[in-house]
Amino acid sequence: MKVLILNSDSPNNRGDRAILQGLVELVRDIEPNADITSLSQFANRDREWFGIDFLPFSPYSTSPIDYFKLLSAARKADVVLWGGGELLKDYTNKLSLFYWALKLWGVKLVNRKIIGSFQGIGPTKASISKWAIKTAVNQCKVFLVRDRESKEKLTTWGTTSNVVASFDPAVYTSFNAEAGESVGIGLRRWFHYRPSGWLPAKYRFWQKATAEISANEQTYIDEMVSYANWLIDEKGLHIKFIPMHMSKSEDDAGFAEQIRSRLNNPGAAEIFGSDDLSPTQLLEQIGSCKIFIASRLHSAILATLARVPSICLYYVDKGRLFFEQAGQSRFARPIEVMTTKGSHRELIDLTEQLLSETEAVKQEQSQALEKMKRQLRDDLAQAFEAVLR
Repeated sequence: MKVLILNSDSPNNRGDRAILQGLVELVRDIEPNADITSLSQFANRDREWFGIDFLPFSPYSTSPIDYFKLLSAARKADVVLWGGGELLKDYTNKLSLFYWALKLWGVKLVNRKIIGSFQGIGPTKASISKWAIKTAVNQCKVFLVRDRESKEKLTTWGTTSNVVASFDPAVYTSFNAEAGESVGIGLRRWFHYRPSGWLPAKYRFWQKATAEISANEQTYIDEMVSYANWLIDEKGLHIKFIPMHMSKSEDDAGFAEQIRSRLNNPGAAEIFGSDDLSPTQLLEQIGSCKIFIASRLHSAILATLARVPSICLYYVDKGRLFFEQAGQSRFARPIEVMTTKGSHRELIDLTEQLLSETEAVKQEQSQALEKMKRQLRDDLAQAFEAVLR
């Protein structure tokens, strides 16, 4: 069976790579001989990392030539999987929703066997955005989402595609690592988004970029520095900063360096900011941690996959939703709590609780993961049957 995965930003985003890796393993578990192709402007690197073929252009390419190449590949495929994390939302911009609606409309012209693959529907306010999302989703015969709230949104907006609530496929990834005494921290800057505009911030040429840090962001940094100092000075733990988004516009590594540079003992912390770790190697680094503090969703998912007890500081509901699915709601907090002076003490208390409940947490993680994996396999197998019969 020929499978084309129209993926999200896996060339630059370690979280999206985790989604792609899990989806590849899931497809091969159901169809062991599947011939799988995806998209990446780093095709040679990613062929080695994922063990599948890649068309050598970005999933977000706007080149007409690349689009015709994509349509040619889609026409030859037995099934097209439209995968990705949270492609459909308007809190960052609206234009991308029309991009996906148009792209999927063209793909459907050459191949009607399209499955939306375990996406999340993010914060969306504008009626026109909801219409664009509905239009994109309706190009799929089956649309699998990663949580029930995403299904409820699509149902409320009048989507006609068969929408199925499932889980994030990153949890399907194989794992093998030995636990250590480090604390993993997966941070994001978070404050740089300007919600609900038409264009992404990087294309708003009329708005001058500024290096000025807001009062809230400064408090967030100060509190994370205080927390990291406690981990090192009081608990004697080593810190691994794990950036998840490797693009310059997101600059997770630069944000981690802002915090590391202010530590009492910067040498007790390292940043894995060089983009040479394969998805498997990244998971091994996360899996070697004693506990993990995550704001990027997929750093939390990978930590859970590795049975590393975790705290999630979520910036939109997808972090809260995953921790509910994993039975870990008591360790999830909105990231806004870190904009209050002295909030690092709450994080310290939460960490002490996590350390005291380590074995119970690991058992809860294992039980939740087994449930997720079974349902992921069943849901995709049923979707294949629905589109291929």
